[in-house]
Amino acid sequence: MVESYEVFHRLFSAYDSWYSRNRSVWMSECLCVRSLGISGAVLDIGVGTGAFRDCMNGYVVGVDPALNPLKLAAARGVDPVNGFGEALPFRSRSFDWATMIVTICFLSNPLAALEEARRVLRRGGYLAICFVPRDSPWGELYELRRAREESVFYRFAKLYSHREVVELGEQAGFSYVETIETLCSDPRAPQGVELPRRGFSGCGFACVKMRAL
Repeated sequence: MVESYEVFHRLFSAYDSWYSRNRSVWMSECLCVRSLGISGAVLDIGVGTGAFRDCMNGYVVGVDPALNPLKLAAARGVDPVNGFGEALPFRSRSFDWATMIVTICFLSNPLAALEEARRVLRRGGYLAICFVPRDSPWGELYELRRAREESVFYRFAKLYSHREVVELGEQAGFSYVETIETLCSDPRAPQGVELPRRGFSGCGFACVKMRAL
């Protein structure tokens, strides 16, 4: 059985080109990530090609099981580490922030990865889970494309609702802080770059901020 990271390793260039082909969508997502105030020692879990490196401050370590994307991430200023989110190769309490940006939907065991994020965060550190909510028009569109096998990447994805993500984080030892969202326009007719909004109202890209207990 082919694992998702093997596809990202092989087709990393095609995946990375999505960000340049959908520039306004990526910029909206970047503004949303930036509004979280990420800084300090940062661990980006499932960093991929490092497309969101410039959307956060601080020293960013990126972990990913796919090697080829890590090469691009390194060129973008990420300190790359080959590894899995479910078994992070770092000491406990090493980071101020952990991020999962469009990562949770590709994890085979998201709770284990969240527990690992909790382990490597310093007490009071923050976690940002940014994702396409299943309970959004964008999520519905991606689910349709997955069912039709229109995307080689999203055939591996399991989308989660906003409530499910918050509950997973709480199970892993985090407390909910806030949600910031963007991509509130129709996914079939995006309205250019959108500014982030606080709260969750069903938009297509949401960042859940949680604090390590």
